[in-house]
Amino acid sequence: MRKQLINIIALVAIPALTFAQTAGEVIDKNIAALGGTDKVAAIKTAQYDQNMSLMGMEMKGKTTVVIGQSARTDITAMGQQITTVVDGDKGWTINPMAGGAGAQALPEEQVKMQKGNAYVIGTELATTKDKKYPVELVGKEKLNDKDVFNLKVTRPEGVVNYYVDANTFQLAGAKTTINVQGQSGEVKTQYSNYKTIDGLTLPSTVELNSPAMPGSITLTLSNVVFNPKVDSSIFAMPK
Repeated sequence: MRKQLINIIALVAIPALTFAQTAGEVIDKNIAALGGTDKVAAIKTAQYDQNMSLMGMEMKGKTTVVIGQSARTDITAMGQQITTVVDGDKGWTINPMAGGAGAQALPEEQVKMQKGNAYVIGTELATTKDKKYPVELVGKEKLNDKDVFNLKVTRPEGVVNYYVDANTFQLAGAKTTINVQGQSGEVKTQYSNYKTIDGLTLPSTVELNSPAMPGSITLTLSNVVFNPKVDSSIFAMPK
């Protein structure tokens, strides 16, 4: 009887030990799912196109990134081009649709948020490990129909909850709180349609829900190029 009891305890304990994870282990498995630390670290610059859909309106964009330092996005919507740039601790925008034809400096809070875009989409947790951002494993929960690990990361621009697929260890979603015109709201992101490019497996579809937008926006990434030559002058604010 005692032997049977020990066997039952062992059978119950093995799954618990197998599925127990730490934040570090989840991040390491996410990086492995991306393609490994060396593959991620080898990316110094990146460019990609975006097709965006917002409430039936189609937009096109192009983004150029110097990893961890600069990012420029040019979006064409309704015949107008909107440019948003962050370069180090400064940023600027040209937005004719907001009534301005010239470049305007971005407020400090927007610069912080935009600086978070100066990385390859999908590598956020690799950045977390590289920058040694504080991270906490909140637990395991459901995101839509998926079992996910909820990781709470304190980044310079704020606290972000990242949701990692418990089966594939790919990034499934994220959630953060931002302040827009004096009001706070949640930005929710979902990642899907993973594709392998030059040894890195990254999401090609991103869905965003933000209080700053009238509806959800779906981004489809294409023509992704790693380590293109980038002219630093494209990040300079026009005079």
